[in-house]
Amino acid sequence: MSIYIWLLLAGFFWGTNVIVMKLLLLEIPFLLLATMRVLISCLFIFLYMKMKKISFQYHNHFHALIIGILAIYLNFLFTFLGMSEVKGIDNAFMNALAPILTFIFSLFLLKHKGTNKEYIALFLSVFAFLLSIHFQVFNIKIGFYYLFIGMLLYMLGNVLIQKWELSHSLTLVFYELLYGFIFLFIHCLYKGQLKFNAFVQVPLLHWFLFVIVSGIGFAFIQVIYMKSIEKIGALKTSFYLSLNPMITYVESLLFLREKFDVFHFVGFIILGVAIYMIQKERNQMDCIRKS
Repeated sequence: MSIYIWLLLAGFFWGTNVIVMKLLLLEIPFLLLATMRVLISCLFIFLYMKMKKISFQYHNHFHALIIGILAIYLNFLFTFLGMSEVKGIDNAFMNALAPILTFIFSLFLLKHKGTNKEYIALFLSVFAFLLSIHFQVFNIKIGFYYLFIGMLLYMLGNVLIQKWELSHSLTLVFYELLYGFIFLFIHCLYKGQLKFNAFVQVPLLHWFLFVIVSGIGFAFIQVIYMKSIEKIGALKTSFYLSLNPMITYVESLLFLREKFDVFHFVGFIILGVAIYMIQKERNQMDCIRKS
C-alpha cells in the first residue's frame, strides 16, 4: 500500500483520537485516562519492536528523559486537562497551530531565519485564532491555555530532538513513552485518580475505541511517521499530519453534535493557507540548499 494512504490512515487515527478522548473524559478522571493511554501505546511499541527485532539499546537516556517529561508527561497532563474544558472543534483548531509553533521555536532555538512569506503566514495564523474566538481575547476559556501549554511543551520536545541531533527512532519513542508513563503514574497516584473501577462503567464500544484508536493507533502513527520520513521526507510527512485537525473538526460536528461556526470555519481556511505558505517556503529553501 502507498505510504500516502498509510499517512491518511494515520491522520484518521490522530484526528479521531480527540473525539474518543472527549467521550471517555465524561466517565474517567483525566489523569487516569492519560496514564492508561500512554501505557497502552508504550506496550504496543514494545511488542512491535520485539516482533521486528529492533534493538532497545539507547545511549541518550538523559535526553530521552527530558523529552519524555516535556512531550509526554507534561504535554498529556495539560492536554487532557484542557480537553475536558473546551469543545472538540476548539481542540482541533489548537492542534492546527502546531506547525506555526514549530516555526516559532525554530526561530529561537535552531536560529532559523524566517522569510517574509513565513512572517506573513505567522500573522495570518494569529488572525485565524483571533477569528475563531470571535476576537474575545479577554474571555478565553482556561482550557485554551492548558491546550496551548501542552502543545508548546510537545513542540519544544520535538525541537530539542533536532537541537540535540537525536534520531527519530522507535527506540527513542519507546523510552519517551516509558518515562512519560512513570511520571504520569506517580502523579495519578498522588492525586488519588488511580481508580480502575471507573473503567468498569465505560461502555464496551468506548473501551474498544480507546484501545484501537488511542492505544494501537498512537503506536501505528509513530511507525508510519518513521517510515514516511525515510521514504518521502519530513516536509511532506508534516504536511499530511497537518490535516489531522480537519478530521477532528468534521468528527466533532458529526459525533459530538457541536454547532457549526462560520468564524471557526473561515479561521480554519486561513490557518490552512498559512500552514501551506510556511511548508512551501521551507520546501523551496531546502531545494536551494541541496542545489
